[in-house]
Amino acid sequence: MQAASPIILALTAPIALTTGPLSSLVIASISGFTNLFWLLPWTHKVKEQRKDIAKRYSGNELEAKDTVLRKEFGKSHGLSLLFNLSNVCGMLAYGVCLSGGLLRRIPK
Repeated sequence: MQAASPIILALTAPIALTTGPLSSLVIASISGFTNLFWLLPWTHKVKEQRKDIAKRYSGNELEAKDTVLRKEFGKSHGLSLLFNLSNVCGMLAYGVCLSGGLLRRIPK
């Protein structure tokens, strides 16, 4: 939904998609697709590696091998949060543009 909803909104926009609204939807969509096709697989891969290591090792060995994977998981999860934030900001900016465009249509 995070990747597809900006495209659906662009196709069904009740206002003219000038630079502002269009760029906010593009940013939101790119953020969603980045999360879906790059960050989600990376995070899942690291998570599975951590599970495999937890099955094979214990104690200090587990701690030593898991430290690197915890850092990598933190990086992937942090980037995911950053792209989620950019998606939310893009959708919020589109909402502001949409409300402004609709308010201009109301007769005074």
